[in-house]
Amino acid sequence: GGDIPIGAGLSSSAAIESGLAFAINHIFNFGIEKLELVKLAQRAENEFVGVKCGIMDQYINIFGAAHKVLKIDCRSLEYEYHPFTRDDLRIVLCNTMVSHSLASSEYNKRRAECEEGVKILQRYNPQIKSLRDADIEIVESHKNDFPEIVYKRCKYVVGENKRLQKACEDLDRNDFVAFGKRMYGSHAGLRDLYEVSCPELDFLVDIAAKQSGVFGSRMMGGGFGGCTINIIEHDKVNHFISEVSGSYQKKFGKTPATYICTIENGTGILQ
Repeated sequence: GGDIPIGAGLSSSAAIESGLAFAINHIFNFGIEKLELVKLAQRAENEFVGVKCGIMDQYINIFGAAHKVLKIDCRSLEYEYHPFTRDDLRIVLCNTMVSHSLASSEYNKRRAECEEGVKILQRYNPQIKSLRDADIEIVESHKNDFPEIVYKRCKYVVGENKRLQKACEDLDRNDFVAFGKRMYGSHAGLRDLYEVSCPELDFLVDIAAKQSGVFGSRMMGGGFGGCTINIIEHDKVNHFISEVSGSYQKKFGKTPATYICTIENGTGILQ
């Protein structure tokens, strides 16, 4: 994982898994294709660590490209890139300094709740294999068939899938105002429907929304701690960090670590 903070919701485990798989493949010249390396790294998380994670974190570690956002189809495992090329914007992560100790167990619970929702929808439409096959109208029409908690999870996932598609269109148009609004919408869903946020994350997002030059903010990672991701005008970054850090220190008695990031290429060989 290099200098990726552990327990900050930045997928340090996926970085270790992907990096180790890549290194062994390179050193011993096994000739394993990149997608197979991704699958091996995911298996390590699923079968050894015991987290039933998807493939996104390992995928981006291997297939990441500089100045591009990667959209993955987790069914076909196809992918496409969308541009993130605004030189006047910066990505700033704010670490709550709260370890996301609940994230792994709660992830497994959320996955089970979503799978229960799919089974309920399949009674009415056998073509639905996962929540990506449903739309919000279908979910709402069967609201009374769901346990309340399952309804909330399904509503979030279906809405987030739609939001992701629109966000990619925003990036293609270089429309970061619209993209930022979808970030806030995503956080609201994670907070209210998927229920994986925490007071510290919510506070950081709320404070960010009040700062000049901030386009969008949301939690990232598994939740229950970890980091927020913020898109900010480059000349407002120092002021943003100062304001957010001061407000957070006053509220929670600790200073959030901050990381100014760029989007770079995925796992590779350093010369």
